[in-house]
Amino acid sequence: MTTAQPLMSRYLWAAQLQATWIPADSLVEDRYHAISPQLWLDTKPQEPPEVLFPLPRQALAYAHLYQYKLHLPQIHGFCSVKRSGETVEIPLLENIPIDSEGKLLPSLIAAWSTATPLNQAYWLWQAIDLWAPLAGTGVLSSLVVMDNLRVDGWCLRLCELMPDYTTGTKVTLSRLGTLWLQTLPGAAPEIADRLRAIFTKMQTEQASLRDVAAQLNQIVLEQAAQLPLGWQIAGGTDAGASHQHNEDSYYPTPLELAHDPTGGKIAIICDGVAGHEGGEVASQMAVKLLKIQTQTLCADLTNSREIVSPEQICSTIGAIVRVANNTITAQNHSQGRADRRRMGTTMVMAIQVNQTIASPTGVGNSHEIYIAHVGDSRAYWITHQRCQLLTIDDDIATREVKKGRDVPWHSASRPDATALTQALGMKPGELLKPTVQRFMAIEDGILLLCSDGLSDRHLVESSWQDYAERILDTDLPLTEAVQSWLALAHRQNGDDNISLVLMSCQVSPKTAKIGSSQLVTLDRDEPDVDEVESTSKFRLSRAINLCLFLTTGIGLCAAVTITIVFFDPDWIENYRQQLFPNRSPQAALNR
Repeated sequence: MTTAQPLMSRYLWAAQLQATWIPADSLVEDRYHAISPQLWLDTKPQEPPEVLFPLPRQALAYAHLYQYKLHLPQIHGFCSVKRSGETVEIPLLENIPIDSEGKLLPSLIAAWSTATPLNQAYWLWQAIDLWAPLAGTGVLSSLVVMDNLRVDGWCLRLCELMPDYTTGTKVTLSRLGTLWLQTLPGAAPEIADRLRAIFTKMQTEQASLRDVAAQLNQIVLEQAAQLPLGWQIAGGTDAGASHQHNEDSYYPTPLELAHDPTGGKIAIICDGVAGHEGGEVASQMAVKLLKIQTQTLCADLTNSREIVSPEQICSTIGAIVRVANNTITAQNHSQGRADRRRMGTTMVMAIQVNQTIASPTGVGNSHEIYIAHVGDSRAYWITHQRCQLLTIDDDIATREVKKGRDVPWHSASRPDATALTQALGMKPGELLKPTVQRFMAIEDGILLLCSDGLSDRHLVESSWQDYAERILDTDLPLTEAVQSWLALAHRQNGDDNISLVLMSCQVSPKTAKIGSSQLVTLDRDEPDVDEVESTSKFRLSRAINLCLFLTTGIGLCAAVTITIVFFDPDWIENYRQQLFPNRSPQAALNR
């Protein structure tokens, strides 16, 4: 569900060269305080900004690239400024790279020399990953203005999009390679020679975008594999205050983990589409189908002798999602379900892929996390400093923005803004467009997957800080965090089912336990009788096996001892003298 953001201080980026004419500390339009020539503070955030419809040419790129909002700003409105007798419309951007105090985040160049080799390579890989979408919308020039590139921890972000038609020069890989060569003096020694080879090759016609991406990705994975990786997972669900049944399903549960070869590296949330019959069945079916196929994928990737590219993995995960969709769709057809009677479900899934990567320190985990989603269930990455929404809702509000017919804040106020535009089971697989993306777990953080019962009314954005510090610093058990967050959502968003899975990632040497994986779950619904019975049988069987093992071991030890004593009666005395050479039998008795 998309809802309007709560009122707060709103900092905006005044895009394009026109804004640089306005001196700092000016008040523009009796509303916008220019903190710097392009960073403005909206002093009247309660009032809507000026919006131009249809959107002008310079705004369309932001709309078409809305799905990349983790890295890119978005159009908020416009400001009319007169200069030399002419009226100039300055685009005002939201979702800009600033910190919690409204200060611009450091540029890539400013942060470069003190960054780890992993961060350096990962920032460059993200830039290359943005190349194709930016080129497709005519704003590739945005990548060759180094001050336009900002870093938010691991994440590369842009201040604005710069249309190629305004620069007058063609942006090529060769030009980017020449620009990146300037960073070599500050490159980490571990990767400097390899970066030099990549940048030099980029200046020739032999380099391709695919080759550059693959070589940078190789460096990223090798550097990440040198980090430890501690991993814990917990999940839970709540039917909500006003519901008789729960249409949400989640994975994993304790019983499922006992048979999960990945050790808790897969998390899934599915929310049956409200108002449709069989939503509960659809969510359960989707979880089962996705679980089985992703477990197989994880095994294949772990056993692969070659590094599989992010593009290939994303494509495979997309195919898995379509298989689940087609299975639910086929059941709809076989049962004669149509229109509102069709079974449907949203889904968000996270997979911690463990490709085996050789590095100078040995063999390690590739630290890759793949996120797939359809609908309005969400994924967030939470650290001490930030809460980053990793997914974009598939609803009408988003559709209108992507098509260039509206801006985000205005589109979110539509009466039908939260109506879904796609869900599993509602259309053929070839028409489904799941979003699949990769990011690297290279900092201590919490991956949160949730249904809209938790994310509605910006509950995650307003409460994440209460949980981040407690989970990451005080060893708060994930079960307690899940319990607390479910209870909070039950009070504030109790008109819907609520489900979440927390995946805690620790890479700091002081906190991570290499290879550790723990599952702790919580379900606020009544437990399933069959599941409880099956769990009890499993525990009883394990206890019996343990007793048999101990009995057999004790008997074997006794038999060995008797045999030794029979053939060598002096063995016990000789063994005692080896352990206690200065103690006589009589002295031992006197003690």
